[in-house]
Amino acid sequence: MNFAEAYNYLLSFQNLPRKEYMNDPRHCQIYLKRLQFFLNILGNPEKKIPHYIHITGTSGKGSVVSFLHSILHSAGKKVGSTQSPHPTTILERWKVGDHDMTEDEFVKLIKFVKPKLDEYTKKSPYDMLSFFELIEAIGFVYFANKKVEWLVLETGCGGRYDSTNVIPYKDVAVITNVGLDHVGIIGNNREEIAYEKAGIIKKGCQAFTMEKNKKILDIFEKEAKRNKVTLHQISDNKYQITKSDLTGTSFIYKNLEYNLKNIGDHQTRNAILSIEVSIALNIPLPTIKRGLKKTVQPLRMEIISNNPLVILDGAHNQDKIKTTIETIQLINSSTYKQIHLIVGFSGNKDIKKMIKLLAKLEPESIACTRNTVNHFRKVASPQDIAKLFRKNLSKNKIEIFLDPEDALTWSRKQAKKSNSLILVTGSIFLSGQLSKTIKN
Repeated sequence: MNFAEAYNYLLSFQNLPRKEYMNDPRHCQIYLKRLQFFLNILGNPEKKIPHYIHITGTSGKGSVVSFLHSILHSAGKKVGSTQSPHPTTILERWKVGDHDMTEDEFVKLIKFVKPKLDEYTKKSPYDMLSFFELIEAIGFVYFANKKVEWLVLETGCGGRYDSTNVIPYKDVAVITNVGLDHVGIIGNNREEIAYEKAGIIKKGCQAFTMEKNKKILDIFEKEAKRNKVTLHQISDNKYQITKSDLTGTSFIYKNLEYNLKNIGDHQTRNAILSIEVSIALNIPLPTIKRGLKKTVQPLRMEIISNNPLVILDGAHNQDKIKTTIETIQLINSSTYKQIHLIVGFSGNKDIKKMIKLLAKLEPESIACTRNTVNHFRKVASPQDIAKLFRKNLSKNKIEIFLDPEDALTWSRKQAKKSNSLILVTGSIFLSGQLSKTIKN
């Protein structure tokens, strides 16, 4: 079995009938029960990992995962982390130290899991595991085999009944914030969504959040009290930006200066949350500073090339788009005067509101496209995207491309002036696909 065969075997489980959390979240407990049943067959690898940090939130959770992974790694801990979804290859979902899972490791894991899945179908009182449940199980086996001390675990959707919440214990639960994403799946409003995210707060852990809304905080506090957990509400009002440009961001927090490779004020807030979690874990401040400085985050306002400047961004909801716009406006006010957009969205997003926000950038040109690498995620029609942009920007140059590489070629031709900037946004899959194109 080679990598392609192993990956196709995993993908083939998509054609089996099952109850899906993303389609029917009403009876959610079954999803955790069937995953636990399979983990029992695997020998409970989730119980062989000593320490967990569990992270959820509408925005920023991926950045906080990256920051904490780097800090723990700098502290000499053997640390693993997960990323969901993967932007280019499934191997990016699992990382230990400085390295993602290799193709050989993935093949070995599939070979190990394959007969266990046959055993599951014979013994389980439940239907087949979902794709996300399967990759979580594979991850637990991988991290247990690697003997990681700490696993920084990012939820896929929600929290209370998310597959990652199968873990038996955790040191820290982090809820970055609550916005309107996955509406209709984990809740119909912020309060309902907050309740689901609060479900990662469990007995024996410390809980952290940067959420400011009192109604939302009351929901978190209620969950924390029920589990006899202290909820730390971290304020982001006590810092000072000392540098913010294309080389990164520097800021002073509690009389110490920290340096990030990341661009944008929002990353400072994510870093502060990570600092407070790290302090609670007794990690020395010099180590925290070193870990933050080393953190690299692909597809989060990532500069991928110059002449013209191309920035890859994975913002895919309103909150993320807002921070992207704030950062671009900061850059645009200095050197770069012309903005060109390459935009694609997943099909389940509120694209009207995101397009209205992006129109505020007053782009010179807009290439409306889609990702062509994730065949299981429906995309918004490039035609629909173009129509909505034309409603907001009737005089701008707007084109439709079914192939994102054609969109990139066209946008580069439009961005001839030295002060031009190309922003790729709306979908982590689109940005990940173009990242491979540009690098190759």
